[in-house]
Amino acid sequence: MIPDDPDLGYDPRKLFHLGYVVPNMERSIKAWTKLGAEILVPPAIDPIQKVSCALLLFRGAAPIELVAPLDATDSPVANRLARGGGLDHICLFTDDLASDLNDLVAGGAQVVAEPSYGAVFDREIAFALTRVGLVVELMTKRRIGKHAVDPLGEATAIWGLNS
Repeated sequence: MIPDDPDLGYDPRKLFHLGYVVPNMERSIKAWTKLGAEILVPPAIDPIQKVSCALLLFRGAAPIELVAPLDATDSPVANRLARGGGLDHICLFTDDLASDLNDLVAGGAQVVAEPSYGAVFDREIAFALTRVGLVVELMTKRRIGKHAVDPLGEATAIWGLNS
């Protein structure tokens, strides 16, 4: 494992998840759990993003967010799904969404979804497409507070978050 070394500029707690687009949440949850994945956050609907999301974890690996469209034709993941679904994005935690988004843009990335509320995890999110074709989701560490409890529950300890 690479240590949390400020000289390396790497902090393993900054990676929140890998986003994986699926056509059907229920069938996908069954298939992934059969492979040994555990459900960290059960499927929940994000009416703003027009998707259903669930957070899964294989022991010792980065969490995987399954993302399924609510409507296959009217969803931000419709194009990805039309290409067969699969690995879609990486999500990084941020303390300053605006600043980190500006840094991505300064590096040549294009904002594909402006900052908005991400209902499933109760945090602010934004998406950018990098020049190398990687979609990066930025998500604030601090939750907004629209849910009575943090949707990440006890899993917040994985990333060193304070709810």
